This record gives sequence, structure tokens and C-alpha cells, in this order.
Amino acid sequence: MEYSNVALNKCLEYNFEAITELLLKQFSACGITEETVGGKNIVIKPNLVMNKPPEYAATTHPEVVRGCVRCLKKLGAGSITVAESYGGPYVESTIKAHYEGCGIKAVADDEGIFLNCETGSGTMSFPEGVRCKSFNVIDPIRNADVIVNICKLKTHSLTKMSCGVKNFFGVIPGIEKFEMHARFPEHGAFCEMLVDLCSMLCKEKTVITVCDGIVGMEGNGPTGGTPRNFGILMTSLSPFCLDLAAEKLLDFEGTVPTVNDAKRRGLCPESFDKLTTLGESAEDCITDDVVVPDADSLSILTKLPNIFGGRFAEFFSPHPEINRKKCIGCGKCAQSCPAHTIEIIERKARINHEKCIKCYCCQELCPINSVFIKKNLILKLVQKL
Repeated sequence: MEYSNVALNKCLEYNFEAITELLLKQFSACGITEETVGGKNIVIKPNLVMNKPPEYAATTHPEVVRGCVRCLKKLGAGSITVAESYGGPYVESTIKAHYEGCGIKAVADDEGIFLNCETGSGTMSFPEGVRCKSFNVIDPIRNADVIVNICKLKTHSLTKMSCGVKNFFGVIPGIEKFEMHARFPEHGAFCEMLVDLCSMLCKEKTVITVCDGIVGMEGNGPTGGTPRNFGILMTSLSPFCLDLAAEKLLDFEGTVPTVNDAKRRGLCPESFDKLTTLGESAEDCITDDVVVPDADSLSILTKLPNIFGGRFAEFFSPHPEINRKKCIGCGKCAQSCPAHTIEIIERKARINHEKCIKCYCCQELCPINSVFIKKNLILKLVQKL
């Protein structure tokens, strides 16, 4: 099978003129031309997971969005819309707040592009899906000719890495994401569902994936980690191939479940050395000692014997806890919990661990990072060894 190329360049700062120049080269290298986008209805899908300014490194940087807009205009795009649905209520007020807080509104005003604030959605079918054969998707994505998937390079407590494939979870409307977590509580099944979703969109639309890895996030991503200067910008017509490259650059080879599932399905090469990259040498762009999420001990647990009905691994499994000194009782974690295991008692959140499915939505959406991952002491020792 012939796979899409991945264009990779070093980029050390958010200078939109330099970003635009690099993206134009990457688009050309990947075969993205006027024929690809000219006169088309283009929808830009950034990562706006939380209403935080760009310096937190949790969201797609606005200058990368600006650079993409400039490239698309140069190639004759018919219309350009930005659309996103974060993990809270999918209503106009919160959508506008995210555009404003993440710096995207200022870019839209400057560049004369449209910000979607409508909340309609509809079903897209995918009969060949492994785990999920239909998805409810926000209208701008359903109606797009071309989707420009501008992801942020981050570690992730549930999927280890958030990049091109994971970014498409944002096309599921608002709190319906929590329903998807509840529907697929098992870790592997959830990741397979993400690959189904991405595969469906790639089948139905032209997808251009751009990775903002200039400043990404390490540790307890996608929102509670620490900014890390990765210094890279990537483009590909395949989010699966781009994620294979991203996995290599983070030195995570073979450990990201969505990438492993894409390999099994033949959606990307079986190894990075069989992928064609253009631009910089990947070896020169690898970031050493990237801090993994606290919950990444799940990767060790998958190697434990499935004895006692899986209770052996369950005993060692890390789980979310509330830092009650930091908790302000806002209720965001309770609202985001797919299994409804969290309640607010005396203005503090409490988790019923017997029902917790360990999806880490509470950690992801806590506005003050008061949710942490508690590990078994024995497992901590095993990891160190």
C-alpha cells in the first residue's frame, strides 16, 4: 500500500510569517495544491479542549491557525470556517468563550474567516467500523469538503499521546463525548473507536492534518501537564501517518494505542522506518525524556496476566483522586464524569472509585488541576525498576 508522506520541519517560535512559509512548503511537499482546496468549503478543526490562553500549551496556537488560513487563501479556498466542540456543554455561549479565550477570535477577525457558533449535529454512518459504526458529528464537519485538522502535540492520560487522530474526538458534540467514554469504558475499545471515527472522516472528506508541535505539552496532558518546547511543525494528508511520526519524535515508539491499532488495520506503515518523511531528519527532531502521564502505568498493566478475572490488574491500576485542599467545588468534574461517580459534598468533589471507569475526563476538564492520578506504591517501584 502507498502511504501519505509526512512533511516535518523544525520551527522554534510562533512567528506566523515563518509558519506560513513553512506550511506552504509542507503543503506542496504533501501534494496539497489548488486542486485540493480551490473553491472548496474548508473547515479548520483546532484543538480548543479548554478555555485557556495559548501560553498554557493545551490548545492549538492561534498563529498556526493564522498560518494555515494564509496558505489556504493562497491556494484559492472557497470559504474557511473554524469549528470545534470541547468537552463541556455544546452551546453558543461556551463556544464563543473558547474562541475568545484561546485567541482564535482575534485571528478570525484579522483574517476575515467565519467562526462556527451553531450547535447542530447529525449522524454519519461507518458500516466498516471495528467498534463503532455511526457517529453523531457537528454540522460544519459533516458539511465540509475539506477538513484541516490542526492538532496540538501533547501527552494524554488516557491515550498516552494526543495528536492527529485524537483531535477528531472534538467533532463529537459537547457532553456526548462523555457518553462515548461510558459506551467504551475499556481502554483498548475506546482507542479503537477513535480510529473508527478518524477513518470515517478520512473516507468521507479530504483531510489535511497539521501538527502544532512548536510548544506542546508533557506530563499529565491534555490539560494538566507542562509546556515543552518540541520545536516541530508537521503536515500530512494522513493523520495516521502523522501520528506515527509524532510517536517517533516523542520517543514513544510502539506504545501509543491508537497508532498500534492503525498499524494493525493497515492505515499507516508497520514501523516509522517505512514512512516517508520530507524536510528535516526525524532523528534530529526527537525530544528526549518526555515526561509521560501519571496514568501511563496502564501500559505496564496490559502486560500483567489476566488472572482472577482481571482483578489482579485492577488492584494495581492508577485512579483519579481529588486534591481536596485545591478543590473549589465548581462541579466541572461531576458534570464531565461519564459514569456519574462524582458528587459534590460540602463544596468538595468526591469520587466513588467502585464505579470509576478511569477515563480521566475529570482530570482533563478540571479548571484548576485539582485532580491527580494516584498510583499503587508497588507499581511505582516496578516502573522505576
